[in-house]
Amino acid sequence: MSGPHGRGDVKSFNRVKRNNNNAVIEREGCQSPHTRNCFLATSVMGCLVIVLGLLVLTMAPSFLSSMILKSLALSPGSDRLASWLLPPVEAHLTAYAFHLTNPDEVLKGGKPVVQEVGPFVYRAVTVKDSLDSETGKSQMNYDSLGSTITYRPRKIYHLVSGDPDSTFITVPNIPLLTGFSGIRESIGITKGIAKNVMLNNGRGTPFVNVSFTGLLWGYNDELPCFKHTRPEECPPPDGEIDIFSEDDDDDDDWGDEDWKRRKRSTENEALISRRSSDEDLSRIKRSSLDLDLRRLNFSMLEKPKAELVNCRCEWGLFRDKNVTIRKPVTINHGMKDLRMKGWVEQFDSSTTLGWWEDGSTCDQVGGQDGATLPPSVSQYQEMEMFISLMCRKINLKFEKITTHSELSTYRFIPPVNALGSHTDPDPAKVNLANSCYCRQSKGFSCLKSGVLNLEPCKVTPNLPRGAPIALSFPHFYQADPSFQEAVEGLRPNKSLHQFYVDIEPTLGFPLAIRPRFQLNAIIRKDPDIAVMSNFPDELVLPFLWAQDGFSEPSSDMASAIRFGLAAPHRLPLLGGVVLLVLGVTMLLVSAGWWAYWARRRTIEEEIPLN
Repeated sequence: MSGPHGRGDVKSFNRVKRNNNNAVIEREGCQSPHTRNCFLATSVMGCLVIVLGLLVLTMAPSFLSSMILKSLALSPGSDRLASWLLPPVEAHLTAYAFHLTNPDEVLKGGKPVVQEVGPFVYRAVTVKDSLDSETGKSQMNYDSLGSTITYRPRKIYHLVSGDPDSTFITVPNIPLLTGFSGIRESIGITKGIAKNVMLNNGRGTPFVNVSFTGLLWGYNDELPCFKHTRPEECPPPDGEIDIFSEDDDDDDDWGDEDWKRRKRSTENEALISRRSSDEDLSRIKRSSLDLDLRRLNFSMLEKPKAELVNCRCEWGLFRDKNVTIRKPVTINHGMKDLRMKGWVEQFDSSTTLGWWEDGSTCDQVGGQDGATLPPSVSQYQEMEMFISLMCRKINLKFEKITTHSELSTYRFIPPVNALGSHTDPDPAKVNLANSCYCRQSKGFSCLKSGVLNLEPCKVTPNLPRGAPIALSFPHFYQADPSFQEAVEGLRPNKSLHQFYVDIEPTLGFPLAIRPRFQLNAIIRKDPDIAVMSNFPDELVLPFLWAQDGFSEPSSDMASAIRFGLAAPHRLPLLGGVVLLVLGVTMLLVSAGWWAYWARRRTIEEEIPLN
């Protein structure tokens, strides 16, 4: 053992011993119970992650869809409520006038010839939750015990296109025709006196020439203010005699110059107040995106339909529609039943309208609020929509599939008999369900298909016969041919004049909504009034048509809807794939470890270390 071979055997023995010790240490570290348990746990967790990934792929889409649909309810503080109060798209009112080109011939019994003038485009901002200036309370309130939300809207219109101030049109004199309609059934001296009063106050002719701005927002006409109490500082209008005035100079120290100076002072004060109000309104319109419109003092901006301004009467067709608060509307918020979201439960705090046949479906409040619709819309369903300006609900049916910003939508339109008469001999236009809109038993005429007499819904204590206004689609689209034949210059066109709403069916968002309507004056022959004696028995003369809403969604709105539609599919797919990859990776790592050390043990058993 002391020779060279002995020393080499010792070195070899030591080297083998060291390798053996290292192998033992390595086996004890990588094949220890702790390590085996770790990789076993990794294998189990990998299987669980794979199962979880499969569950995400198969079940998460429906779960996410249900959660997204649930978020569509108008719940307090929700994003959906915020977008309902401040929509992500700008609405516009686009208006056209029918200028009567031959008023003198029409007064003599000739056929009216009208010319369409426009468009005049107004941006329409709706404020649903303005604050009461006295109490500070919101005009939008939830019913804590029920399933509804009540709001009182205000609309602010701001001109963005057209020149309505310098565009003059000849149109029916609505205040005078309304007055004549109210005395139509009167007889004898009473009717004669009333007729003379109407003709001697105001413009005194069935047709007037006014600017388009004046027609909508106000022009001077003394007749609508005839029954208003005049302030002491305002003398009677020109041509009117004040029977209560006294000529006794001893009782009045006011001379002519004093009176004129007092009148000028009063008019200047009123003018300053008026200008201040108009300037405030203009400022609001210009910066409506930057202002919190809820907190404005609207009481300084509200206007009635007729009002004495600077001792002169001012009347406008929509004068009381700009800024002025409107009647309360109660809708279902959808938190209890999403299918009922947006359904109108009450109008003006009542479940009935009070305009149409008592107890009928026509007089029952209902239909969808066009600003919010329920999800899951089907091509096979019919939709009812409540339009307050039309004083009724209107039925809509699916027409076709359309596309907006790469989003597929269902277009719903009124059927051809939506405004059909219940007595129309044409099977395609007759609509028996509309019989309750006919108030002939109350003395109101029932018009042919396509035109609705609005007189019953214009009745007030001061106007027991309402205002002689009728509603139709523009250019008498889908109306009885006799209406078009009675007026020259009308050209109905489906693409321009059809009422439609395009709805994304899954989430129920309207991507385009265009309520289109036409206002017509009902002019009736009256032999007792000379200026009305040459008209046909009943002439329905159009003077204005307009479309509200919007034709395309905004880019932000379209992007949000695309995300909402894609999220239930893309997010689970992404999450499921990530989980599957992670789980498979964990199994592969564990399997690789077991394979490696199984092979290592086999080698160690075949080549003993000692």
